[in-house]
Amino acid sequence: MYTVSNLKLLIDKQEEIDAIYQNCKELNKTIVTPKMNAEVEKLFDAINKRLVEQGFTVTVTPTGLLANYKEAVVNIDKHSKDLEECFFINFNNYAEDRLSIILEIKHNNNAQKNANHEDGFSEFLQQMSEKLNNAKNLQDASRIANLIYKSQNNVTFYSAEEVVNYYFN
Repeated sequence: MYTVSNLKLLIDKQEEIDAIYQNCKELNKTIVTPKMNAEVEKLFDAINKRLVEQGFTVTVTPTGLLANYKEAVVNIDKHSKDLEECFFINFNNYAEDRLSIILEIKHNNNAQKNANHEDGFSEFLQQMSEKLNNAKNLQDASRIANLIYKSQNNVTFYSAEEVVNYYFN
């Protein structure tokens, strides 16, 4: 039922959600972004080392790496998104894969599901509870800042070494 007290409840939930997202922004600046930058460097260093070991001449570009061996070319190009670093790995223009370093977010669903909405308010309350739960999941993930790698085919890697072994062996 739409009442003033119900409206106040929705506003209070929205304020809590906004506060959590503001905290997430700070956590991203202080924890996630520095860790993401370090992981990108670790990946580039590992790829560079592996390609040099295999006889490639590696050139560092502003957005990645370019490796040549006779007529073989490996191009790795980085593009940044919010909470994600994307890499396009191109092998002689024959094959390309997309690899992303992302923040691992565990989806704990603490919101109660009520499929039988008796009125519009309970549906709004359910949506707000889901938004609040998603905000809390992001906040928890930002505090831990556990990064994982995912390919465009949903192959998950947990370290730069796993990525290098998968793509460059």
